[in-house]
Amino acid sequence: MELGTALSPSAHVDRRSVVLRGALLQRRAELRKSWRLLISKECLRSLGSLGPEVESFLSGQGAIHDWRTVAASNWIACDANFSDCLREVALAGEIGYRPLESSPAPLSLADLNKLSGPERFTALCDRYRCPLNIGVASEFELAEELLRQLMVVDRVKLESGADFDADMVLLKLTLVGIRAMIARDLRSLDAQNYFYELPRRSLTRMRANPPFFAFWLCIYAQLPCAPDW
Repeated sequence: MELGTALSPSAHVDRRSVVLRGALLQRRAELRKSWRLLISKECLRSLGSLGPEVESFLSGQGAIHDWRTVAASNWIACDANFSDCLREVALAGEIGYRPLESSPAPLSLADLNKLSGPERFTALCDRYRCPLNIGVASEFELAEELLRQLMVVDRVKLESGADFDADMVLLKLTLVGIRAMIARDLRSLDAQNYFYELPRRSLTRMRANPPFFAFWLCIYAQLPCAPDW
């Protein structure tokens, strides 16, 4: 009797893992079929030479680059700019990086929230020029604030039809998605699921920035394929 009781929690955990894995793979299969409803042919054409890469990636079997050993503990520096780094992360590519001897000064939540929308956008792009740094342990509080804003402030605006900063929402989604990829954080994954499941009309404004929107979808497409959730 004691042995059965002792094994029960592990059995439940194993069962949850199997159910979760099945749900994640089902979502990836759905996305593989439905992404064209989100990114139009015109949107793909506007991406230029990047369009075929995005099309192949979203239609493929689920490529993923496991960045956990790179970005879990120490800050890294990348020679490329924010957009180029984000593209490589989104398409499971390679990034030239080097470890930093010291972390940058903390960015407090109070200071971040005092900034105007454009200033906040610039501050986050500058801080996460290498977006993988959102996964560093020291960025936990800031990542939590971005997640809170997505699921409270931005969610209310979207559900009520109020005006919102589409580029800022996409930036937060990509950073929180990368955080989910590195930290295997289910709450961050849930935020991605929520925005993906929004009615198509709610995503119209976010599609006005085709590269950013495509990068977010490619990051989202990687999450169901990631092991060890």
